[in-house]
Amino acid sequence: MLARLTPGFFLLVLATAIAACSSNATTPSSGGVPGIGPNFPTNSIYVANTGGEAIEIFMPSPAPSTLPAYAIGGSNTTMNGPQYLAFDSNKNLYATNFNAAQSTSSILQFAEFATGNVLPVNSYALASTQHPRGIATLPSAAGFVVAVTNPGNFFNNQVLVYEGGALAMEIAGANTQLNIPTGVAVKGGNTFFVSNNGGASVTVYVTPSPAPSPTPTATPTATPAPTPTPTPTPVGATPSPTPVPTATPTPASDDLTPAFTIAGANTQLSSPMGIALDSAGNLYVADAGQPSPRILVFNAPSGTGTVNIAPSRTITSASLVNPTDVKVDASGTIYVIDQGAGPSGTSKLLIFAANANGNSVPTIVPLPGNDTGLALSP
Repeated sequence: MLARLTPGFFLLVLATAIAACSSNATTPSSGGVPGIGPNFPTNSIYVANTGGEAIEIFMPSPAPSTLPAYAIGGSNTTMNGPQYLAFDSNKNLYATNFNAAQSTSSILQFAEFATGNVLPVNSYALASTQHPRGIATLPSAAGFVVAVTNPGNFFNNQVLVYEGGALAMEIAGANTQLNIPTGVAVKGGNTFFVSNNGGASVTVYVTPSPAPSPTPTATPTATPAPTPTPTPTPVGATPSPTPVPTATPTPASDDLTPAFTIAGANTQLSSPMGIALDSAGNLYVADAGQPSPRILVFNAPSGTGTVNIAPSRTITSASLVNPTDVKVDASGTIYVIDQGAGPSGTSKLLIFAANANGNSVPTIVPLPGNDTGLALSP
């Protein structure tokens, strides 16, 4: 049983799991059809092992020291520093991917239940100077939102919105107040919450919802007049008129002012990283601020301008060292990736009870590498 293996065997088991998943999965075709693993249940936990170039998969409600049951990893995946993860409603998995040493930056999409050394369904290339971080999907499953900053000077602060497989909008500019955007969460399809690691804030943007198309008024059908027989075009002649190529639309660039900004001493925000929203619109923030890392919970925040509100709950623990991401399931259980303060191998998955508040004791699942983000399967 995987759960009975000691942590010392973790790396060997992880490599074996990747190989086993790859050999048991459907062989990828040249068109990028991924291998398919078992039908993972809701709330399976996917963890981005940034240093190990893999995504580890845990079954729901893991016990302390449980090892991953499966993994996505290998050369076919093109993963090179996976960071943050998100699922869409069709159970496609998205991963932001960044490796500063090799100047590679992309967003990868894997199909439902993908495991092993599989090809991504889609790969979205970014400039080598861009560092894609937090990612969230749109409710329609037609796209996603990703926070992007420039790892060299942090001046290239953007939020990119993809729809229908193409970049549809860039939120960028001085009015946005973006300052090392790190986490992203989406509410209602057009409200974006963004944590600013450099600004000790969460900025909230509301983009216009598309207006519904008016119902056309019915018109009587006219009796068509006879169409004259066209004159044949001589062989080798140019048809008239000459077809005009359709221009490729340029993504909108919006220097949006936030609808409101959560900031100020009352918020306790110091170094916000990953964020999440629950079904009631409550905001969860993994704050890595030292010397007191914590998980902050804000009850359905709203307002205008700067909103200097106190969190409804502040979760602290001796196990919190450097929290980088947070997710919450339908029952309110809170999942946190803590990257640790030491070398690779000190990361852990922390699971807090739904009513956790104040100094709390989580379930602790050790992780093998420099892990960053997580996602819960729908």
